[in-house]
Order: sequence, then C-alpha cells, then structure tokens
Amino acid sequence: MASVHQPRSRGLSTARAVLQVLVLLARSPGGLRADAAAEALGKSVSTAYNLLDSLCEEGFAVHGGHGCYRLADPAQALLHAEAAATHPRPLTGLVHVLDELLARTHKRAYIAAAHGGRIVIPLVRGRQGIRRIPGLEGELRANMHALALGKVVLSLQDPQSLRAYIAEGLTAFTPHTIVDPQVLLDQLDEVRGSGVASDCEEFGDDFCCLAAPVFDARRRAVAVLGISMSARSFELEREQLTGILVEVAAAAGHSLPTPSDPNDAGRPGAFLSDPDHRAYGRDANPETEVSA
Repeated sequence: MASVHQPRSRGLSTARAVLQVLVLLARSPGGLRADAAAEALGKSVSTAYNLLDSLCEEGFAVHGGHGCYRLADPAQALLHAEAAATHPRPLTGLVHVLDELLARTHKRAYIAAAHGGRIVIPLVRGRQGIRRIPGLEGELRANMHALALGKVVLSLQDPQSLRAYIAEGLTAFTPHTIVDPQVLLDQLDEVRGSGVASDCEEFGDDFCCLAAPVFDARRRAVAVLGISMSARSFELEREQLTGILVEVAAAAGHSLPTPSDPNDAGRPGAFLSDPDHRAYGRDANPETEVSA
C-alpha cells in the first residue's frame, strides 16, 4: 500500500516546493540566488537549482546575471493579484520581517493577522531541522489561550470579546495549559504591561513560544510576530530572544507606511485593535479589568 501513495506524496511535496519558490521570487525583486532559496526552503542547493531551472523552462522565471533568478513578468502580475485578494493587507511590507527574525534568533518564526473575521497564520519561516509546533494549523481558534501568538491577540480584544472567548471554555491541550479564567486574565494583564506573551509547553510538549504585537503609526495592532523553541532553549535564551523579538516588532511597525487617509481602517477585520484600544507597554492602563 505504501508504494501506491509514495509517488503522490512526492508529487505534492514537489508542487509545494515549486509554489514556495514562486513566492520567494515574488519577494525578491532584486533577484534570488539558488543558495538563498535552498536556505529558505530547508533543501539542498542542487534541489533549489532544479526548481528554479524548471520554472525558467516553463516561462515563470528568468535567469539573470550574477547567478540570480527573477520572476517573469506574467507570473509576477498573477502572483501579486492573488496576494492582494487572499492575504491580509497589513502584511504588505512585513514579509521580510520573518526572514530577519529567523536569521537573528535561529528559531522558527510566525506571523499572525486578522483576515475576514479570522485570525490566520499566513506566513511561517524555518529551516531544515527546526521542528514545527505539532497541531498548529494556519488559523488560531479555540487554542489562543495556549499559544503566545493567541495571548497577544486576546490581550488586544475588548472586554466583551474576551469574555465571550472565555465563556466558550478553555481547553486543556497539555497539563500546563491555563484553564482557569482568572489566571488567564492576570497573565493577559502582564502581556499588556510588558508587550510580550509567552507559553511554555501549554500547547505541545517541549514547545515554548514568545510573541509580540506589531503596531502601525496610528497604534493599530496590524500583526503578531512569534517564535517557537524547545523548553530548554526557552529556559536558557528567553531574555535574549525576547529582546530581539521586541526590537524586530518595533522596527517592523516603524517601517509600515502611514495611510494617507486618517480614517482608513483597512478592510473589515484587517486590524487586531483600533487606536482607541487599551495601550500597551509603558502606557498600559492597569485599571482596565475584565471579570472572569
């Protein structure tokens, strides 16, 4: 039976790799080298060359000078149109941030944002050998209280939305998951004060995460950046990794363009908070409370 499904599995893996290379090309207007593609994909350089050359043969890419590949004009127009239709608008200009976060922390990096009334994780960066969080899909739902990314989202919600989430019940994913509403509320207060959320084996064994919000010039939370690591790394590197995460998130927010229209709030559900929401960090209001 295994021999029947193996070719299909290989085919899906190759198709996925091709799509990933197309996205990398779209994000590299100055050109993409095979070694850079191999590093981003967690594959060998020879495999990256094969993928890029195949795209050139099919007319999706062109081989430029200095060993760089570029997206062909027709493919570039198609990908940009699809990205505009399917990805949260605030993520424009933040794609490179995950690459920086991965390069500086050597941990798998994630970005979460609101889109169509959901909290999605459209982008993840990692390398071969860096494990993925088991069971984490492309969307945050009833697991937000167990993940650092989700805790940041919850800390940005208005009291009514937060009460509604808690009323649905806090599922225990591991023995370390916070299931007591008051304990969660207290931790969310700490998140607002520090600007950083964490989880330690609350969603999966030997997986810990750190996360921080990205605010635009109008103090709207447009996304959440996160990194995952082993419990050992969390214990030994937490302080250093937190500093890097906060620095990268702050720089990402400063790099976002300021909307020309002061009333432009983006598409419905495009932001995690509005400018009038409770402040973060030093400006956080300790008097804002939500009853359990």
